[in-house]
Amino acid sequence: MKRQLLTLLILLAVQLVIAQRTVGLLSYEPSKSFDGYNLLYPHNQPNVYLLDNCGEIVHVWEDDASFRPGNTAYILPDGRLVKTKRPAAVAGNPIWAGGGGGIVEIRDWDNNLLWSFELNDSLYRLHHDIQPMPNGNILMIAWESHTIEDLLDAGMDTSTLINGKLWSDMVIEVDPELDSIVWEWHAWDHLI
Repeated sequence: MKRQLLTLLILLAVQLVIAQRTVGLLSYEPSKSFDGYNLLYPHNQPNVYLLDNCGEIVHVWEDDASFRPGNTAYILPDGRLVKTKRPAAVAGNPIWAGGGGGIVEIRDWDNNLLWSFELNDSLYRLHHDIQPMPNGNILMIAWESHTIEDLLDAGMDTSTLINGKLWSDMVIEVDPELDSIVWEWHAWDHLI
């Protein structure tokens, strides 16, 4: 028994010695990379990381563990962070699919919340990407829910409809200064 245990410990020690490093920067060739930083917003955790080209963390914007990324984060020209997020718990969300977000925030370097916009209810849900605009506004894409009655009124064949609803896309332009939607475009208006 002692011999088997010793053999097992030796094998384990050998594995630890020859194991490849899987966390952090594995290779850096300055001639093949751009100057600057990388903004990282990994899934299944709430924080945004700013990394240098050596893989070192330069800055972290921490968030509450009850939130997850909504897929996008950008650094604005003035150094503020704009990011999307969603609640970690998705049970009970009337509109849910991969890429679903719901909240857009602007935070300063010190992680103070400067502005927040939420669109996540039974009719609409922000999803995937946003686009900060030169005028300070933000373009956002959202799903818009349509009932079977809406579809029938529009003359649509509902025989292949799942769950009695259809989600079409819409694009909204939000002005953070006014905290309001200043423009919108609905794919629904251009169907059928």
